[in-house]
Amino acid sequence: MTRVAMAMSGGVDSSVAALLLKQAGHEVLGFSLRLGQGEDQGWRAGGRAAAQLGLEHQVVEAAEEFARLVVVPSAEAYAAGLTPNPCALCNARVKLPLLWRAAQAAGCEALATGHYARLGPGPLGPCLAEAADRSKSQAYFLARVEPGLLTKLWFPLAELSKAEVRLKAAQEGLEAASRPESQDNCFLPAGGWDELVSRYARIRGGPLLDTEGRELGRHQGLHRFTVGQRRGLGVALGRPIYVLALDPDLAAVTVGPEPLLWAGGLKAGETLWHRRPDPEVPLMARVRYAHQGAACRIEPGEEAVTVYFHEPQRAVAPGQLAVFQQGDTVVGSAWIREALH
Repeated sequence: MTRVAMAMSGGVDSSVAALLLKQAGHEVLGFSLRLGQGEDQGWRAGGRAAAQLGLEHQVVEAAEEFARLVVVPSAEAYAAGLTPNPCALCNARVKLPLLWRAAQAAGCEALATGHYARLGPGPLGPCLAEAADRSKSQAYFLARVEPGLLTKLWFPLAELSKAEVRLKAAQEGLEAASRPESQDNCFLPAGGWDELVSRYARIRGGPLLDTEGRELGRHQGLHRFTVGQRRGLGVALGRPIYVLALDPDLAAVTVGPEPLLWAGGLKAGETLWHRRPDPEVPLMARVRYAHQGAACRIEPGEEAVTVYFHEPQRAVAPGQLAVFQQGDTVVGSAWIREALH
């Protein structure tokens, strides 16, 4: 029997994960983060879920770290014309490190979460990999977690589908069985990104430009746009146009036809390697969560890596996370700085 800390949001995934651990004979303690942003009710729901399962429950205060390490950087990134990934930031910088620290203080030997992901054997320790249910797999959002912390993580839902998890919750009469899916950007206030950016950064209006630099109109905030966006541009040219690039210096949004969205590669920084890529196994790069991945070649540099796709890829957005995989295994990741056209 292992004393395990369970990260509990009150949702169906963490509730079923805790139930499975308890049924397997482990001593399970529930832990929930209080983030201090948005509605921030996950810690209350986590407490109710823990109580239903008969688990001791602790609330971990995380408001200061969450604001400093996730919310403010995300708002500043949007204001600067980037497309950040708050979930990946939160998992690596706040959620898992703080929960593991609290778990250690409570004498726990492992930290379990309701993420859909696998841990497989590797030459230097566990390797992060896609869950059995690829449609729900969250390995992408865990790619920035330090390799040393992976040795302490458990993913009880690794082999289950979402449908199986919901069925299990219903069969066991868990309150969380009927809870809706949690939404990304759970920390947003009622005014959304407009309110958050105005609170922590600066809303910057500017010109809408065509590919020749001609002004087509004006926009009310750089943070409202991302590369590849088609709707809400505020101009009508009689043909489909898309956001091609964002210029933080001029607060300018360049728009144009869809063929110009395709990139042959990218530059990315702050590279984190989980393991050395095997030169005999094809390497894939995912440039956003919904991206299936593209075969690529990577050239390391002093401050950044350059990624060359075997086939051009659509809408590579600076600020997003590039995750490198070999098969289902995550080998590394880096933050996208520039698309190479």
